[in-house]
Amino acid sequence: MMKEDFFWYWLTNIDGIGRGSVRKLIESFGSPDMVYDAPDEMVCNLLRTGQQRENFKKSKNKDSIRKGLQKLSDLQISYMHTDSYSYPLRLRQIPDPPYSLYLQGKMPAKDQKAVAVIGARNCTRYGEEMAKFFGRELAKCGIAIISGLARGIDGMAHIGALEGGGYTLGVVGGGIDQIYPKENYNLFIQMKERGGILSENNIGVKPAAGLFPLRNRLIAGLCDGILVVEAMEKSGTFITVDQGLEQGKEIFALPGRMTDKKSAGCNNLIKLGAHIVTEVSDILQILGIEYNYKETIKDFGFSGQKNQKMSLAPQEKMVYSCLEIEPKHIDCIIYEAKLAPQDVSRILNELAIRGVITETNRNYYAIIV
Repeated sequence: MMKEDFFWYWLTNIDGIGRGSVRKLIESFGSPDMVYDAPDEMVCNLLRTGQQRENFKKSKNKDSIRKGLQKLSDLQISYMHTDSYSYPLRLRQIPDPPYSLYLQGKMPAKDQKAVAVIGARNCTRYGEEMAKFFGRELAKCGIAIISGLARGIDGMAHIGALEGGGYTLGVVGGGIDQIYPKENYNLFIQMKERGGILSENNIGVKPAAGLFPLRNRLIAGLCDGILVVEAMEKSGTFITVDQGLEQGKEIFALPGRMTDKKSAGCNNLIKLGAHIVTEVSDILQILGIEYNYKETIKDFGFSGQKNQKMSLAPQEKMVYSCLEIEPKHIDCIIYEAKLAPQDVSRILNELAIRGVITETNRNYYAIIV
């Protein structure tokens, strides 16, 4: 254990003493060990409340501090602080960088380009599939995918990156031992093994609304560009976008239909000057990445399953051609395919079993990206 680790861990984990108070103490005394060694009276004069002063006096328990660091080690969680060699350079350059970081897994390579893929939690299936598509295809190009491990767009972007065999980092609002939302449990496990999970909060800290805007500044700080896949006109997504703009990051947005409220935020971003994205190469070109990229949005339905889809029988092709990303009811498919209902039902079941399409809800079918 390094001396600096001990004192940074201590100072950034005193109950009730937040980033602002830590900054004031560091500015006054110079370093965490000097804060520790300073007379309690001098330190307490800089704290605002009686509870803060009481918590500070109780915090200097060396055994407890060592046990906290040892628990991180036992859980294979790396602890970093602003004096650590391993502290991410990108985060040193943002306004209000975090004093401490907790990492399970690994960080992206220092010279690796990174794109944050973000958007609504309550998104459409189109948004989910586009997030997965861009996560996968960008990861195939060697780009690190950064997101917030939330439900909806975030989770699908991570899943896509893993499918593409690339690297992805989840930045979470609570401690990295707090799996939130619960349905992302398997994704958390995969990312710890094949990517990374990062937080500025110690283990045991529950996710809370006030922590997510702070988390978003880290997502913006760790990337070269931010891709907004789907967002309403007023969305928490724009906290990340605003912070990205302040940090000089490229902003990308996926256009949507004028009548689609879930895409209103993306369309507004494009009107305000965000880069419009209709294929992966739009992002690669702006980021100055050399590429020989052939896949486009128009082809995306064939990704990963080309052999299966190219070998469809004539009637299967007729049914498949009626499907889109957004789920369609079987009655609409029967009408468009102009085949007998029993034949359409049989073909849909066979295609679903083979993994070419999916039944999203009872009698609703959609293509798989």
